[in-house]
Amino acid sequence: MLCISWIFFAAGCPKKQTTPPEEEKKEASEPGPPPKAAQETEKAKPASTPTPTPPSPKPAPPSQPSPPPPSAPQDPRLIAIASGEILLNPTVNEDAQLIQTRLSDLGLYKGSIDGIWGKGSQASLKAFKEQNSLHGPFRWDKETQILLFREMPSDPEAMNRAISRGEVLLDPAIPQDAKLIQTRLAEFGFYKGGIDGIWGKGSKAALKAFKEKNSLENTDQWDKETQMNLFR
Repeated sequence: MLCISWIFFAAGCPKKQTTPPEEEKKEASEPGPPPKAAQETEKAKPASTPTPTPPSPKPAPPSQPSPPPPSAPQDPRLIAIASGEILLNPTVNEDAQLIQTRLSDLGLYKGSIDGIWGKGSQASLKAFKEQNSLHGPFRWDKETQILLFREMPSDPEAMNRAISRGEVLLDPAIPQDAKLIQTRLAEFGFYKGGIDGIWGKGSKAALKAFKEKNSLENTDQWDKETQMNLFR
């Protein structure tokens, strides 16, 4: 009985499998898959992005010059004098000073601004009237006053622009202005007389013909609209 039991036990018991030493070393040397937490950390790690280069500063715009301060309004009395609404009297001290100052600005009067209408003042007035083809060398009148106190640009081109825009209104009664108007009317073929500065029948007829052709009202009247149309 003892032999049978021993035989049965020897046949039925499975033998224990042993792993060769080489395979144990191989399995130990191969790394396994990374832990799940490590994989999720790798996924959550953002990709590195290059640091943006700051934009270069734009050049500052050129500084604009500040506008000039507005000019003070002109004295209403001087405006009235320049237009002839107020007629000065050289025998009045205050009026004589204004005339002397204006003649001095033009380089014609070299004396003191004292309001005394003497030989120096009379000589400078004569020189002014001769330069502008005005009659009566020592006579003070509205025509002389308007021309003396009128602001006219010294530059011929600037003067022509001022006339064409109506900024300076010509007066046919002033020989210097009459010559400009006669010259312009002659260029358009309306005036056939001499450029003498005398606003006579020939000049008036030429002005009337010009205004009729350009459908301007008041054909005998010289005004700003007529001047701008003639000198444009």
